[in-house]
Amino acid sequence: MNSQKFDGVTLSILWSRLLAIVDEAGTALQRTSFSTVTRESNDFAVVLMDKKGQSVAQSAISVPSFLGVIPMMTKYLLNGDFPESSWRPGDVVTTNDPQLCAGHKPDVGVVSPIFFKEKLIGFLGTISHVPDIGGVLWGAGARDAYEEGLLIPPTKLYSEGVENETLLNLIKNNVRAPMQTIGDIRAQVAANDQGRKGLIALLNEEGLEHIEDLSNQIINATEKAMRDAISKAPDGTFSYTYHADGDCNEEPVRIECAVTISGDEITVDYEGTSDAHTLGINSVLNYTYAYTAYPIKCTFSPEVPNNDGAFRPITVTAPRGSLLNATKFVPVGARNMTGNMLHAPVFGALVQAVPEQVQADCGAPCWCVVLNGYNPDRNDMEFVEYFFLNGGYGARSDRDGEGILSFPTNISNVPLEVQETSAPIRYHCKELLPDSAGIGKYRGGLGQRIIFEVVNEAGLNMSLLTEKLNNVSKGMKGGSDSIKGQLKIEPDKPVPPKGIMRLKKGDKITMEIPGGGGYGDETERDPLLIKRDLELGYITKKLIH
Repeated sequence: MNSQKFDGVTLSILWSRLLAIVDEAGTALQRTSFSTVTRESNDFAVVLMDKKGQSVAQSAISVPSFLGVIPMMTKYLLNGDFPESSWRPGDVVTTNDPQLCAGHKPDVGVVSPIFFKEKLIGFLGTISHVPDIGGVLWGAGARDAYEEGLLIPPTKLYSEGVENETLLNLIKNNVRAPMQTIGDIRAQVAANDQGRKGLIALLNEEGLEHIEDLSNQIINATEKAMRDAISKAPDGTFSYTYHADGDCNEEPVRIECAVTISGDEITVDYEGTSDAHTLGINSVLNYTYAYTAYPIKCTFSPEVPNNDGAFRPITVTAPRGSLLNATKFVPVGARNMTGNMLHAPVFGALVQAVPEQVQADCGAPCWCVVLNGYNPDRNDMEFVEYFFLNGGYGARSDRDGEGILSFPTNISNVPLEVQETSAPIRYHCKELLPDSAGIGKYRGGLGQRIIFEVVNEAGLNMSLLTEKLNNVSKGMKGGSDSIKGQLKIEPDKPVPPKGIMRLKKGDKITMEIPGGGGYGDETERDPLLIKRDLELGYITKKLIH
């Protein structure tokens, strides 16, 4: 069969059509989901893949880690229990195995085949963070993988259109808030089907028989652009050591990162990184790869489409059994707290090679709060509600960082009104935190302060995930560091920085999330920018030298 070659204009148009298809599927998932973690925080992704499992197009609203692991998950399925010849129209396969999917059990992957004229031509995959998956309430507190909830091995959720009622009943009877959890999974199935219909309509309209030629041309062009960008950087090995809180007590974390640029390829080696942690902040290699490759992608080719081609020149290694290459039985529930920090050591190494293309350390990985209990305003229905709190964005070589915008994740804040409706809490404060960012020629983005109070008689459970209580966001090229984060509860009681606790009515929680690091020498900062910061209350005179 002769391959079809698309000219530049046609390729651009078809590429835009593919993006519209996955965006429409993403919107379907978001609007039909039951949980705030998907509907409001956008903790999901949709990826169109060819029949080999290579990513071709992704939804615009997507979590970077999911974009990296959905193709990996699909390739695992194809190379395992679900080879290409086994798929049938109407099949849907799901798994939440951390080693195969997105690194922890609450992230459920759903993959659907696309058949056109009775031939398999590709796949649509989604991952969404479901409200609950059983076990210990989501966080870092589980002692091993078994306490982290239900493990779904690769299993057919639908077989030729027939729902697997046994699997759904098993999930329903092992999770909190089953209506939300099952509803979100069904929303993923609907999103895949929406994307399938959109692609078939495109093929019919354009008179195409498959997407193989189109996907190959897109992927190869992306790979070439990425390799061309990398080849402009100087060769060499550049190293950086990064420290993180760990448990904020006896078990801190150290990340050793060596980035080697050789021609048009990059290898990142984490040899020397801390061993697996007692808390569930360990990352599987899939997830480590995704959040290592993403900042590299942002450094060298931010405008080039995200697909398999962009990541072919990137290799990532980490010692097996370490913090960044967790083995099967190690707890990984809060792997996001570690993965979301990997941009900092990667950029810390790359600043030595391409100083104008990177940014300073961001305020923190998203601080995560999970509230669980029974809502008296909803007939005592059990709730599991998430909200994410961003620190400040790191400064870059040519601009200040944005406030309350963490990198690399792009999780959205849940509106206060939605949180107060969904859980029995009341907000007293949510504001930018002055003096929270590092200063430099360019200032880091500000962090934030929030205060909320528990208002129901029965109280509730709270799972917390915080970072940079003992450490800071590091400045770059002479820029200063941020402040440390703060966490307290009134009346005064011990607060586990990464753990679960019971809150009573009247308990008031204050959280201060740090800003980003500064970039460049502060003495070079434009006086007009300093004046503006002072007028807006972003900084005080005590920080001006």
